Amino acid sequence: MSLVYTVFVPHPPIVVPEIGGQEVQKCQVTLEAYREIARRLVQANIETIILVSPHAPLTKEGITLFTEEKLTGNFAQFGVRSLTFAWINDLAITTQFQKYLDRVVPIRESIDHGSLVPLYFLQEAGWKGKIVLVGMPLEHPEEYGAQIGQILEKMPIRTALVASGDLSHRLKEDGPYGYDPAGLKFDQAVYKNLQRDVRKLSHLPIDLVENAAECGYRSLRLALAAKEGAPEVLSYEGPFGVGYLVADLYHSSPLPLWARQCLQAHLQHKKLGPGDFSKTSEFFERRGCFVTLKQHGELRGCIGTTEPWQTNLALEIQHNAIAAGTEDPRFWPVEIEDLETLCFTVDVLGELEKISGPEELDPWRYGVVVRKGGRSGLLLPHLEGVDTVSEQISIAKQKAGIPSGDDADLWRFEVVRHYE
Repeated sequence: MSLVYTVFVPHPPIVVPEIGGQEVQKCQVTLEAYREIARRLVQANIETIILVSPHAPLTKEGITLFTEEKLTGNFAQFGVRSLTFAWINDLAITTQFQKYLDRVVPIRESIDHGSLVPLYFLQEAGWKGKIVLVGMPLEHPEEYGAQIGQILEKMPIRTALVASGDLSHRLKEDGPYGYDPAGLKFDQAVYKNLQRDVRKLSHLPIDLVENAAECGYRSLRLALAAKEGAPEVLSYEGPFGVGYLVADLYHSSPLPLWARQCLQAHLQHKKLGPGDFSKTSEFFERRGCFVTLKQHGELRGCIGTTEPWQTNLALEIQHNAIAAGTEDPRFWPVEIEDLETLCFTVDVLGELEKISGPEELDPWRYGVVVRKGGRSGLLLPHLEGVDTVSEQISIAKQKAGIPSGDDADLWRFEVVRHYE
């Protein structure tokens, strides 16, 4: 089943009601978002959660890993000794981490508050699985994230990665480290790039990061590298001079899995019918969609429909998945042996909305359709290398065969991208 969820959460003990008391009201937005994330993880039937914390014992080079069979901790240092926790360590995963991760330092310690806070909300939501605790790497977080993601992909259970970390600690004069203008700039950069281009997060100026006095930058980067997704920021606030951000970074969807099954069945000369896909409501909507195939990170096929032609989304995906694998004129048809090297995504399109001009577009939020006469071209949003509206329109016109200097009618649409 592999890695099916990654999230980023803060770890202020004050957000725990038994600790914060009346002060919790000042961070109610964070509390509600935390409970929503915990609910999603429970609903996803996660069996083991890998927690990455910046407050575990860390090593200058490499990564630390808790190796005891039973992991315990409490909030005694925050005045609530009765809040104690005991979790079973997933030794099958820790063994794989020790075998395949670079420079692993085994440790035996109590659970730190960077892990205890998310564990509190998971326990509150009724989650009862196993855990793996990892100290945040101080160097090369993307490399560790990619390695962890690859290891978890081969595990036969449903796992989730929870990256713990606060953003800037310098948002207010009365905050833990006083005020620095870099604090808000750093938090805004993280917030913006999570919603637009996560690749830029790895390249924030070093002085900005250092002056912000953050503690979650590396754990966030690790989580983003573990699995590509469409990040959703559930909340952000800084009521006590520290930035608290809750984000759903990636979750697996049944739609790309169905696309894979459809292409595989076609290549094996088999037929799939209504009894072969999930009965969840999303399969029965009528929507246009695009199915995209990537191989080793490079485009391998993409075919879609701007409006629904089939009776439901399941059949729309089936048609477009087969076409993306076998009819995209830019590529040779996919062979059955290629399937295990492919990644599938499904973009489900919203309604087309006619607009009066380019000022109503945003290449990260909206896709665009250009039309002139009988010619039409479409470009999806949130594409690597397409950063401006002019680039977006230019490429769409190119696809339609419309000269770049010609006027054309414009439509925009929103997209929900689904990952395996």
